[in-house]
Amino acid sequence: MGKHQRRDKIARLISWGHWFTFINIILCLALGSLYIEATPSAESALGTLYTIVSWIGHFAFLPFVFFIVLIFPLCLVLPYSRILRGWSALIGSLGIIALAADLLFFRQYGYHLNAYSLAQMAKDAETVFTGASFLIILAVLLGFLVLLGFELLIANYTWKHLQELQKRRLGAPAVSIFVLCFFASHLTHVWADAELYEPITQQDDMFPLSYPTTAKTLMAKHGVIDVESYQAQQQMLMAADNIKLRYPQNEMLCTKLNDDTSITLIVFDRLNAENQEKLAYVADQVPLSPVNTQMLGHPSREGGLFQLLYGLPDFYLDTIETQQVTPAYIKPLDDFGVQSHWIETENWSNNLQLDQFNQQWQLTALDDFIPRPRNQFNVIFISQDDVESMYKLFALTANHKVIVTSLAPADSESLLGQQQFMPKNMSVPLYERGFNLPKQPIAGLMDVVPTALGDMMSCAGGTKSFSNGENLSKGGERWPLVETYSPYIVIYDAAEITILDNTGQFSVYDNQTFDLKKGAEPPVPVLIDALKDLKRFSRDSSNTND
Repeated sequence: MGKHQRRDKIARLISWGHWFTFINIILCLALGSLYIEATPSAESALGTLYTIVSWIGHFAFLPFVFFIVLIFPLCLVLPYSRILRGWSALIGSLGIIALAADLLFFRQYGYHLNAYSLAQMAKDAETVFTGASFLIILAVLLGFLVLLGFELLIANYTWKHLQELQKRRLGAPAVSIFVLCFFASHLTHVWADAELYEPITQQDDMFPLSYPTTAKTLMAKHGVIDVESYQAQQQMLMAADNIKLRYPQNEMLCTKLNDDTSITLIVFDRLNAENQEKLAYVADQVPLSPVNTQMLGHPSREGGLFQLLYGLPDFYLDTIETQQVTPAYIKPLDDFGVQSHWIETENWSNNLQLDQFNQQWQLTALDDFIPRPRNQFNVIFISQDDVESMYKLFALTANHKVIVTSLAPADSESLLGQQQFMPKNMSVPLYERGFNLPKQPIAGLMDVVPTALGDMMSCAGGTKSFSNGENLSKGGERWPLVETYSPYIVIYDAAEITILDNTGQFSVYDNQTFDLKKGAEPPVPVLIDALKDLKRFSRDSSNTND
């Protein structure tokens, strides 16, 4: 083959590669639009414009990179059209298959494929299609062969009609649009990251293999912004005024269950070791049954009171106070004719009053409490200074189903640093009567009300519409348990405990010894799932499949 002939052939192959890549870009754009459809819409016109520009730029960039890395070099060293068409069709098929798999996983779970999520997808597929592994493999292979045939058809069509395609003069305008969108999206993201413009920055995880340029390091490196000021602004986004509450998450469509036995929660502010022994003695006499679980309180009594009453993460506390919202479960109880009572003992702290959440919500004295055997939901708040009142309380509620716990562990506020989040330092008592709760590895205050109401009413979507807690009567493994102890988020898992602060820094500890695991990082999908679940009651959160 002559020098000029070889050069012409290489030029033709490169031109063909461009057209083959262009058609695959169109396919990727079509698949990419489904990521947008599965994600909440941007809250501003600029955010929507950024979504469109980023979509075009990103899904044009991905196939082009594959062309530059895997096809273009072969055009130079192995200029044989049949080999290149077959190779390109194979690469295109694998790329589209990978993108389709990531798309399916993203629409189901909300994050992209990696080693962890592949294992999760395989586990879920095995659960859904029990005994059908062969059929799954066969379907995947068949899908790949169909896609490979389609890619071969594209490769052969563009090769045979290359001259006709070149005459259309679509290449230059299309390339200009793709390049413009790619750079415009990244430049816009730099600005949005510097300004903390959420309608754009919240789209960072929308597309696969997307690593948008950020301003935090780029602009700080050149002295354009001050890093401390940036972090201060970032933390302000967690303030109550910036949280758009959506509580309950969905309309409370509940039905009354047949069991109309009255339910009473007896809640201590905190219990020292001596009073815990007294409670254990009285519980044995009544009798009450200790629940076989490690129950975690809250480091502060106010945070614990909020988590127990609302079943929500404590970073919603200020928002609830500002908007004067009552717990979502009260209205359906009223509709069912169930009376709700909130009672305090004599020495209950003035700092733990319910009217901080809603001014019309008042506590009544224990002496004014008139118990009824049916259709009552009572919450009795008892100070550890009134521990001798336990006999009276248990006598009043002798015909009730009862749960007893404490808002905070003894002396938790005196512990320094992250040692306070050790499970043994966070533990509080948990007793019950009439619920027969199964063994659980771990539980939190947000689980108390969903458990108590589980025998009284059933709501569409379970407890997820009004609480981050779970009904402990369902049993099963409870890992991970995600708790918020502002300004920290703590993820308790079977093997390790992850603690995140409001600057994004995290530490990982061994669950048993609480030894710091240097260099350890929790699986990103676990963090994403935890944060998504915590933010379910923010108005901009996407719906999840419960």
